[in-house]
Order: sequence, then structure tokens, then C-alpha cells
Amino acid sequence: MSDPTQAHDETEQPVTEQSVTEQPATQRAEEIVDRVGERVGYFASSMAQRLRIATARAREEAEDMWAEAQSIRRGGKP
Repeated sequence: MSDPTQAHDETEQPVTEQSVTEQPATQRAEEIVDRVGERVGYFASSMAQRLRIATARAREEAEDMWAEAQSIRRGGKP
């Protein structure tokens, strides 16, 4: 087994006691960022759905007003 404080090849940094103790903190930070990203994605998706619903309702209301205006214009009852 090789010494963990030595680099495996010339491009890798040597593994030190400090980098080993920081790894769990880094891993926890990545997990937190992942969870926040999931929540932001869920929130954005939820807001997009609400926006689509509101847009559909507004479009339906505008179509109803247009149809009523056309009816009045043609001399019909609203």
C-alpha cells in the first residue's frame, strides 16, 4: 500500500491530513447546494405552472369579453 501523503502521479496534489479532514465539510456543502438547487427547481416549476394557469384564465376572460363585444356590436343581447 502506498503512502497517502504522496502524490499518485505528477499531476495530483499530495493528500495531506488537512485535505482529508476538509473532505467531509466539502461533501456536506455539496449536499446542501444540491438540496437548495432541488428546492429552487421545485419553486420555479411551481411558479411556472401558476403563471400558465393565470395566463390561460386571462386569455379565456379576454375571449369572453371579445365575444360579448362582438355580440353587442351586432345588435344582440349581452
